[in-house]
Amino acid sequence: MDVVLAEWKARTLSEYRCASVTGELLLWLMRLGFSSEVIQQCHKVLGEELEHSDICWEVYATLGGDDDPLECAEGSLVIPHAYGEASFDRLVLFVIDHFCIGETLAAPLFEAMTDKVAKAGPKTAVKRLAKDTAGHKDFGWAVLDEAIEQDDTYVLNLAKKHLPTFLTRVETAWGYIPERWKEPVGPEEGKYGLIPRAVYKRIFYQEIAESVLPELDARNLPGRQAWSKRKKR
Repeated sequence: MDVVLAEWKARTLSEYRCASVTGELLLWLMRLGFSSEVIQQCHKVLGEELEHSDICWEVYATLGGDDDPLECAEGSLVIPHAYGEASFDRLVLFVIDHFCIGETLAAPLFEAMTDKVAKAGPKTAVKRLAKDTAGHKDFGWAVLDEAIEQDDTYVLNLAKKHLPTFLTRVETAWGYIPERWKEPVGPEEGKYGLIPRAVYKRIFYQEIAESVLPELDARNLPGRQAWSKRKKR
């Protein structure tokens, strides 16, 4: 159960961080004059992320977790992208990295977790996470579309500069299996909503090829070009 508890503890904190940075994004959307529709969508995403954290915390506690999963440094709860630069730059980079890439990849990963999960609490949680994250992905692309409408050339230049770094980081996190890796997740852990690293890797490359890069290219952003320029292991 140590592996299971560690995963649900990490999910509790991750969802809380998502709520915190989405709250910061909400203020930027309002200050920069984005549409009321997108602002309202952001408010909805914020509420869902808070609920996700509560749901994950409940699973963690029910399974035997007895400490506070939300103990973290304050600095981890803010948007780190392009600190000190203009709000528009920071908004664009955060949305591309966190929503357009991160949430687009996370949605099918949560969906994969529903295949083997059998325990009641984890099953309810991962189904809710899978359902909502698909909508969060759509929200991110909608924000990016409005940013492109405001200044397509500027957004293009930001994407050219930063996309290779974003793709390198996420590939390291989800598309890479270290040498001598000993997989801690098997059928028993799968009943609690965990999936092995090999599944993360397979879904990562599939979604990069079928979702992330085509969506970027469709907006005349250098998705495939940036992918070819990422740092490879």
